[in-house]
Amino acid sequence: MKEEVKNYLFLRKMLGILCGLLAPCCLLFGLIGAEHNMEGWYMSISATYYASSKVCMIGLLFTASVFFLCYTGYDWRDRVMSILQALGCMGVVFFPCSVPGAPETVGIFDLPISVSHTIHMTCATVLFASFAINIFFLFTLGNIKNEKKRQRNLVYRICGIVIFAFSIILALHATPLFSWVPEWFPYTWFCEFIMLTAFSVAWLVKSESIRKLNDVELNG
Repeated sequence: MKEEVKNYLFLRKMLGILCGLLAPCCLLFGLIGAEHNMEGWYMSISATYYASSKVCMIGLLFTASVFFLCYTGYDWRDRVMSILQALGCMGVVFFPCSVPGAPETVGIFDLPISVSHTIHMTCATVLFASFAINIFFLFTLGNIKNEKKRQRNLVYRICGIVIFAFSIILALHATPLFSWVPEWFPYTWFCEFIMLTAFSVAWLVKSESIRKLNDVELNG
């Protein structure tokens, strides 16, 4: 296998692993010293910025952004998507969201919390939208038309639809439609976990880590 191909597969695998670990690690590590965390720290991945698991949230997102910047893909469309995803990851890190009890100014730019929150939400929206578009529309391209490719495309489409669907479900959280959800339930974190799991599965398939979906069995 050519070295360039190995590098691409490694980048894809690392993106799948990093994003798949993000939600559970932020929650689990936040339980360490949870009594010192800000109220509602577990409600979303972004809220763990104010928790003991802050290092997980910042570290995993920043590392993912570096991998996105390194990934060029097949053509300009892949490059645009990877740059958008890198900027989305960095924006989520650099511009913290608003939570009850947050300071008036936050982040490395010491911006007012309202401004930082607006930028944060914009970056998060761009990030998940680019995830879904990339997986659903770009991963399914290609000249190969065999059964394995059809199976992979089915996985990609399901993962893309899951991300689209849970993005809508997340946006509807504040509406009466979901008023039955208990206040203590980490609704946003749960939706983010599902979307990132779908993202992770798609990229692990793309990295040829799931052997039975590969066109050719990898050695080693």
